[in-house]
Amino acid sequence: MITESVDKATEASSETPATGARARHKQSQLARMQRIASGMLCAALVVLLLSARYESIWPWLRWARAFAEASAIGAIADWYAVVALFRRPLGLPIPHTAIIPENKDSIGESLGEFVAQHLLTPENIVGKLERYDMARQVAKWLALPANAARVAAAAVSSAPGLLRAPDDADIRRFFGDHITPMLLEFNVARWTSKAMKLVVDLGMHRTALAAGLKLLDRWVIANEATIRTKFAQASRYTPAAFDAYIVRKFMEGIRGLVHDVAADPAHPIRSQLEVALGDLIRLLDESPAYRDAARTWTRHLLEHWERDEDFRRLRDAVASHVEADLAREDSVLRRSAAAIVIGVAQGVLQDQAVLDRLNGAWLKIARALTLRYRGQISTLIADVLKSWDANEVSRKIALEIGKDLQFIRINGALVGGMVGVVLHACTVAVV
Repeated sequence: MITESVDKATEASSETPATGARARHKQSQLARMQRIASGMLCAALVVLLLSARYESIWPWLRWARAFAEASAIGAIADWYAVVALFRRPLGLPIPHTAIIPENKDSIGESLGEFVAQHLLTPENIVGKLERYDMARQVAKWLALPANAARVAAAAVSSAPGLLRAPDDADIRRFFGDHITPMLLEFNVARWTSKAMKLVVDLGMHRTALAAGLKLLDRWVIANEATIRTKFAQASRYTPAAFDAYIVRKFMEGIRGLVHDVAADPAHPIRSQLEVALGDLIRLLDESPAYRDAARTWTRHLLEHWERDEDFRRLRDAVASHVEADLAREDSVLRRSAAAIVIGVAQGVLQDQAVLDRLNGAWLKIARALTLRYRGQISTLIADVLKSWDANEVSRKIALEIGKDLQFIRINGALVGGMVGVVLHACTVAVV
């Protein structure tokens, strides 16, 4: 992972027209400052020579000589210090020179460690992000119709491709070679058992039973006429009044049982259901027969999904309909998706509790990502610098800070000259 990141970072370092223009601008500024600093050194040397040559004629030139001599020394010393950072002065193998090229690997490691330990800390990252109220900013952005339209268009444009994906030969081959074997090895029965146990532990099966009883009661009422007709067709030799009486009593009994079970939490049928669910959960978890049955059912489901022609035609029809809609300027899907995005964004903006929860979740993720990846970022910085050529590292650093370093040479010449004058004044005063 780190190697790939280094390769990408190295590729990203190649110059684009914009970065090339910036580099040329920085290079011209650096060259200008170097000319100024070197010019001051040359000027100090010229003044030194002239003052030394003519001070016997004009004694006051001693002051100029003192200034020029100290200025030249300061400028040369600072030139040496600046050059020693990037290369060997005059190409001489002087110890402790070419500091950056010789130590680029350790510099990279130290820089990466510094960034990870002092900059990429959860406190710094989260503290910075807390100021932005990210949830509100994103919601405001999404609430704008133009932005919502772009997000909606991006979201729905992939729908036809997703619908037709199962028909793609490469996807079918990949699914058959890699996904299907994994799904068939997956213990569906055991995980179904765990899911059912969770539902039972939470008491959600009672809610499902109550909803099922209501649906059954409504179904019986809605289909009373159909039940009577079917009963009459099956009992041709009994009087119609008798058939109606039997059907009415049957339905009254069914509805009465449904109401009793729904109203009585301790009804025996509820207890029987609890026992049956417990047995089923145990069998799904432990029985090899149930495990094999679940695997067979999974295989049949996958085969049906891959080969069912009706299902394929349905997917294709839906995909064609979606494509036709998206091709129109006033696409219903895009308009509906944009309306949903705007509605959700406006709803979030009006609910401070939701905004707080979203911000809390976002900051929690940022903290976790910082803790998890700051070590890799440190390694990435070190590896990128190690992968660069030593001369390239020197060139890049020189472009960034070389102009400011030239001020050291300039200041060295000026400060050295003034110190030289002061020292000369002190010697004159003493003598």
